[in-house]
Amino acid sequence: MRVRLGSGAWQRLLACATLTIVAFVAGPTALRPQPSGAAYDPPAGVYPYFPSSPFLTRIPVPAPVNPNSAAWVANASAIGPFGIAGSLYAYDAPNWREIAFPIYLAHAGSDTPVRIHCTKRYGGDRVPCNIEGMTVYVDAREVPQNGGLPADHPADAHWALIDEAAGYEYDAWNTQWPPKDGVLTVGWGGRCSLAGNGFTNASYQGPHWNSGCVGTTSGTPQSLGIVRAKDLLAAAKNGGALPAALSLVYGCTGISKKLADPFLSGGDGHCAGAVPEGTRMYLAMHDGDIDALGIAPIVAALLRTLDEDHFGGFIVDSADGPKPGFGLNVESDSTYTAFGLPGPWKMFLDEAGREGLQTFRVPFSGRTAIRLAMPDAVTWDKVRFW
Repeated sequence: MRVRLGSGAWQRLLACATLTIVAFVAGPTALRPQPSGAAYDPPAGVYPYFPSSPFLTRIPVPAPVNPNSAAWVANASAIGPFGIAGSLYAYDAPNWREIAFPIYLAHAGSDTPVRIHCTKRYGGDRVPCNIEGMTVYVDAREVPQNGGLPADHPADAHWALIDEAAGYEYDAWNTQWPPKDGVLTVGWGGRCSLAGNGFTNASYQGPHWNSGCVGTTSGTPQSLGIVRAKDLLAAAKNGGALPAALSLVYGCTGISKKLADPFLSGGDGHCAGAVPEGTRMYLAMHDGDIDALGIAPIVAALLRTLDEDHFGGFIVDSADGPKPGFGLNVESDSTYTAFGLPGPWKMFLDEAGREGLQTFRVPFSGRTAIRLAMPDAVTWDKVRFW
């Protein structure tokens, strides 16, 4: 059954931009100074940063295949059926169980200077994170993932800040919030140039694996490749795809000491024979194949993004154990609700439910989710790793 959202609902959902960004075709965008309280909110279909990123390059023709692709597919298919995990969540309760990524934009209200202190060290306990001791300006209303640490539960507590004036994205993990005595304590973090590929920081002189944003274990910035409600809705309405490769999480990634450039070396995979982080995947299908399935436009938009005619996806992180299929890294409603703006995923789920897409409550978490059922025609035999 094809599901179509009413035109009035689309207009409401796609008209909530609070950040004016001029789209670009082959170069960086023109950006205006941001007013107080502005959220990071590019218009649908616009990718304003990292112009040389591999996430913004389409699958080549002919589509390449890694020599290990068949073995990685066999390993994945032995765990369970191909799928995209239902991680399109809206939060109806406090966000202490949130798994989506909040991303904040430096603006006129970012007037609290804090010095970053990293408590973890990697590389044999030799090298601190590349933002150790740096000062950034934050807005007290910002809320890290899970509400930040310390807390009475395990959490990643990711936090990301895009500072256009400085030209960097800052990412942090295990963020303790709020800052205390002028110090923002994080477990680990990094920064990377908005004008580069998302993995480099020319001002940092140190190991390659420590040079970028380190938003995930593969070094991918938190903002790069995430699914935004506005982009997904626009792609579904227009029969198109998202504007970049998807940032994917796989249940248990392979063991690898060196990831393919530009991804950072390391990763946290521990499953023998599984696909390693930093690997690109795509579906050996074309837009016409997906259109012929007659599936819900939301699911079709995700599959088009993954097919040979568009971008595919990069495996950027590992989940907490062997699980079938892939998970999506998704923009958090907190990016908006922290400033008193409507959460786009909440709006998306409400409208999707009224129009026939199946939603369900996640027990004990305050989450409402959409079920992304994969069509029977899309199985592991359509997956290629590059």
